[in-house]
Amino acid sequence: MTTRTLVRLTLALAVLPTSAQGGEGQEERRRFYVRLYSGVGITADSDLQIRQPALGTDLTFEQVSWQHRSLSTVWTRDSIPYVGVRGGFFFREPRWLGLSIEVVHFKVFAEEEKRVRVRGVDEGLPVDTIAPMEQFVQRYQVSNGVNLVLGNVEAQRRLARSVRFPDGRAALYGGLGAGVTIPFTRSSIDGRSAGQYEWGRLATQALGGLLWQVSPWLDLSLEYKFTLTTVDGEIAGGDSWSRLRTHHLVVGLGYHFSGW
Repeated sequence: MTTRTLVRLTLALAVLPTSAQGGEGQEERRRFYVRLYSGVGITADSDLQIRQPALGTDLTFEQVSWQHRSLSTVWTRDSIPYVGVRGGFFFREPRWLGLSIEVVHFKVFAEEEKRVRVRGVDEGLPVDTIAPMEQFVQRYQVSNGVNLVLGNVEAQRRLARSVRFPDGRAALYGGLGAGVTIPFTRSSIDGRSAGQYEWGRLATQALGGLLWQVSPWLDLSLEYKFTLTTVDGEIAGGDSWSRLRTHHLVVGLGYHFSGW
């Protein structure tokens, strides 16, 4: 599913008739929710640029492959599993429109042993070759998380209304979001290592999903999201740059608070 398709679905949800979303005389209320989720975040291959001005190095590694390690069960600082949390609400009117805040923790690890095209300048010498990335960069990873912090606009369509679930037991939803990143980039180049949290660049996302109320207060959800951001992390003696296009598939558990 493409980002364009998700945008179209979100707009379609927004313009669906809302008259069926509540019976005559049903109390209008704003309901807050919080949802915890986990799953996988698979990042597409992308170019990685490494710059070390003092050494005269400016290299581009083309189409680097990224591991995600989303489902790791080893809880160390490098391998906390994929996790995210979102909290928000839908307005009393229009009932299909909502706002939310979200934090997404996922990681990327460059596959340094793979052969890629390398071009640029290495310590003042021109380079244009195909070689394992580890010949120049022995480790590059965003191992403590890309860490997206996003604000979202959401739209929903409630389905399967009943006496127990007057707002609908199921819902189709979609949304668009934007925010910042707080990545932790870790690298090792020719024996010189670096690793730190930093304020990152703009991040955007498109999301869509289906939820099912298992009770008036709890729901289960299945969601796809696409995120786009740029990692711009410090390395020893310089900086790095790569654009991350990531497809996420997550399962969540949500809790709904009383309305007001």
